[in-house]
Amino acid sequence: QINVLQAKKKFEILDAMLSFMHAQFTFFQQGYSLLHELDPYMKKLATELDQLVIDSAVEKREMEHKHALIQQRSLCSPQDFSYDDSKVEFNVDAPNGVVMEGYLFKRASNAFKTWNRRWFSIQNSQLVYQKKLKDVLTVVVEDLRLCTVKPCEDIERRFCFEVVSPTKSCMLQADSEKLRQAWIQAVQASIASAYRESPDCFYIE
Repeated sequence: QINVLQAKKKFEILDAMLSFMHAQFTFFQQGYSLLHELDPYMKKLATELDQLVIDSAVEKREMEHKHALIQQRSLCSPQDFSYDDSKVEFNVDAPNGVVMEGYLFKRASNAFKTWNRRWFSIQNSQLVYQKKLKDVLTVVVEDLRLCTVKPCEDIERRFCFEVVSPTKSCMLQADSEKLRQAWIQAVQASIASAYRESPDCFYIE
């Protein structure tokens, strides 16, 4: 009986080992079939990835160039790390319609009240900003004619001002006192310019 049992063990172990190898073969074959179906998609994704790398490099170069220009302008004013205040100006009659532009910190309207640095501009009687260069413009105020602007002193940050519209308010922070005054004056000038350009009947309606 012991000899019979020993003989039986030989083919039972071999049979189990063969079943395991078949299972492994089936598993890897199914994996190959699945990945083979994904091959065209992965090639397409690789092409898109190459384009993303190129776009990222171009954007990085543009941002570095922009940063270098800002650094050059700030050399004459070491106490202000963002701009040479003497060169801050706005133009309500600018040919491209951009009255003023530059970096500002914007306080979020969420519960955390976080501050984010954005590229703001005043154009076409609107206050808009971009998160990154070439991003779609986000409109903060659709019509400056319905707004007021005022400096804010009773806040935890310096150089803050607020743009108030009938539906909401936007708290912003400039990098210096001169920049804050320049932004406030630019908003006020844009409001005045928009009123001059529009007939009174428009507001009555």
